[in-house]
Amino acid sequence: MMKKNINTFKKDLMGSFTLARPFTKGLCSLLIISAALLAGGCEKFLEKDPTFIVKENFYNNETDVNAGLAGVYDILGKEQLYGNVFPVHFSIADEGFYNRSAYTAGPAVYVFDASDPNVSEAWQYLYEGVERANVFLSRIDDVDIDENVRKAAKGEVKFLRAYYYFLLVTNWGDVPLKTEPTASVNDVNIKRTPQAEVYDFITSEMKEAETMVKTATEIGFGGRVSKSAVRGILARVYLKIPGYPLNGGMPMYEEAIKCAKKVVDPTDGPKEHGLNPDYQKIFTNYAADKYDVKESIWEVEFYGNRSGDFEGGRIGNTLGLQCNEDQPDGHGFSYGLISTTKKLFDSYEANDKRRDWNIAPFRYTYSSASGVQLVSDSTFWTGGQIYNRNCGKFRRVYEVVAHNKNYTPQNFPLLRYTDVLLMLAEAENEVNGATTNAVNYLKEVRDRANASDISATVTGDQEALRTALRNERFLELAFEGIRKFDLIRWGIFVSEMNQLGKDIASTGGTNFSFGALAGNNVSNRNNLLPIPVLELSLNDAMVQNPGW
Repeated sequence: MMKKNINTFKKDLMGSFTLARPFTKGLCSLLIISAALLAGGCEKFLEKDPTFIVKENFYNNETDVNAGLAGVYDILGKEQLYGNVFPVHFSIADEGFYNRSAYTAGPAVYVFDASDPNVSEAWQYLYEGVERANVFLSRIDDVDIDENVRKAAKGEVKFLRAYYYFLLVTNWGDVPLKTEPTASVNDVNIKRTPQAEVYDFITSEMKEAETMVKTATEIGFGGRVSKSAVRGILARVYLKIPGYPLNGGMPMYEEAIKCAKKVVDPTDGPKEHGLNPDYQKIFTNYAADKYDVKESIWEVEFYGNRSGDFEGGRIGNTLGLQCNEDQPDGHGFSYGLISTTKKLFDSYEANDKRRDWNIAPFRYTYSSASGVQLVSDSTFWTGGQIYNRNCGKFRRVYEVVAHNKNYTPQNFPLLRYTDVLLMLAEAENEVNGATTNAVNYLKEVRDRANASDISATVTGDQEALRTALRNERFLELAFEGIRKFDLIRWGIFVSEMNQLGKDIASTGGTNFSFGALAGNNVSNRNNLLPIPVLELSLNDAMVQNPGW
C-alpha cells in the first residue's frame, strides 16, 4: 500500500504553516496494486529474484514510474518500521519505558535474541526497500518521460536507498551493500560491507540526490523527499560518523555544518523553513491531516482509518495517550504503551510549554454510562505520579476521521527544523567552540518553548554548551525515535541506560519498579541489533554481531 500523496503533488502552498493533505483515491488504488506487485512473498530479501518488476510490460511510461516510486516510499510506513516497531520497540531510551508490567521479554526491555520477529522483519523490509530502489534505478533511464520528472524521481529513490542503508548500518553495523537488482535466487551469499564503506556510499548518494530533487516549496508537503530533507538527513549522517563506533573525526562535523546551514541560512535560494510558533500545533497537524512545510521537513505518510485503500499506522495508538474508548466519534483508543521517565519529566523547567504536551498530565477514562471524561491537568496526575504519565505527543483526539481502534492517520516526523538547528549548533560547537551563532541556534529553540535563557552561561564554554545541547535534544525531540540514536553516537547509551535502571528502581516504587527492566538489561551488545537468525541460516557469508 502507498502513502496517499506520492503521486498527488500539490505545489501551491495554502497558508504560511498548514496545508490540507491532498489525495486522489483512484490513483492511490492504482499505486497500491503496483506496490503489492513489488512486495513479493520471500522471507529473505537478499535472495529475491525480482521477476515481478523486470517484465517488458512494466516501466514503460510515467504512470509506471510513479507507481515504482510509490513502492520505494511504501517501506517507510510498514508496521515493522515507522508504522509501529521503530518508534515503540526499537527506540526505548531514557525518555520512556514500556508501560506493561507483564512485558518481560522483547526489544522494548532488551530481552530478546536473533530470532526475534521484530528484528528479522525490520531487516527484511529495509532490504526490500533497497531492492525496490535498485530495480527502479536499473529501469528508469529506459522510460520515455520528461527529463525533469526522471531526474527528480531518480534523486528521490537514490536518497531513499541511502536512507534505508543508513537505518541498516546504524542498527546492525557492517551490512551487505547491494546496489544492483538481484539476478538469481542463487545469489545469497553476500558478505557484510565495513561500515566506513557503507557510509561512503550513503553520503555520496545523498549528495548526488541533493542536486536532483525538488525544493520543499515546489513539493508543498512533507511526505516527499525535498532538497531540505536531503540536507537535514545528510547532516544527521555526518554527525553520526564522528561518533560511536567509527569516531570519524572533525571533518565530518564541518560537513554537517555545511549541510545544516543550507537549511537554516541558505545562499542558493529563499529561506523555506522556520519554527511554528505553537509547539503543540506541530503534532496536532500530524493528527488532523495538515502539513506544516516550514517546521516539518520530512515525515512518514499515513492516512485514514483502514476503511478504504489507504495505509494507517499505529502512531497515537501504541505511542499515545491512554484511552479505553473504542468509538468512531470519540477521543481515539490508545494503549498508552510508552510512559515517561522521571528523568525526562524533571529535565523540563516548570514553565516549559513542551513538558505537559510531550508528557500527558492526565488520561482519558470512558464508560458507556458517562461517556468520555477528560480530567484536567491540574487535578488528575499528582506531583508524585510521574510514572503514570504517558507519552502525550501524538494525541488521537485531534484526528479528523472516524476512529479505527488500532490504526491512525497520524504522520510520523523524520526531520523537523528544530532538529536541524540543534544539529547545526552541535557541529558548530565541536568545530569552533561555543560561538554566539551556536548559542543563538539553541536559544531559538528554547525561546519557543518558553524555557529560560541560558546563553550567558554557555557562551564561550564548549563543554557547557555540549551538555546543554544534548539536554535540549532530549527535551525537544522526546519520543520521536532520536534519543537512542543520539546516546549511541555519543558513546553513552549503556551508561545512561544502566543509570536509568537504578533511578527507576529507587523512585518507581512497587507499582513501577518493572520500568527499570530495560535500563538494567542494556549492555554493550545493545549498541547494535543482532543479525537475524534466518539471514545467518541462508547466507553462508554472514557473521553475527558481537555479544549475540
